[in-house]
Amino acid sequence: MKARLWYESDPNRLVLEYLRVVRLERGFVLRQFADRRLYWLGQVHDIPAGVEACPMKFGIVYRDAFPAEPPTVWVLEPELNPSEWGHEWHRWLPGNVCYVRPRNWNVGTTADEIIQKVADWYFNYTARKAGLSPTMADYGRISLETSRD
Repeated sequence: MKARLWYESDPNRLVLEYLRVVRLERGFVLRQFADRRLYWLGQVHDIPAGVEACPMKFGIVYRDAFPAEPPTVWVLEPELNPSEWGHEWHRWLPGNVCYVRPRNWNVGTTADEIIQKVADWYFNYTARKAGLSPTMADYGRISLETSRD
């Protein structure tokens, strides 16, 4: 007998996840691995003005214990430098994006919120790579406004 997955135990949560992601109108598609785990696949184009970078394609993979455990975010494109990990880059080994501190995970967080956080992460990442910011923000999107004398 196969173990019940989170969406079989809580189909209303799956409907909520789906409706909220579709409402974003970012083109994310819900897919299923052969082992029946679900994941969202899509891309974000959130890049600072004047910076040349391709969109970031990524997957949000629901873990078996979701919503008790947060989904994992994997960047598929572009290829990120494998040495850019740790708090400085907000990436875990082996390279997945850190969009929330594990102790701050809230079981009510939905995939649409994660997509927005990852879009902010990519904005911050491309800004840092372009030399527009010396660090990446711990929360939200960095401000690139310049002061005037």
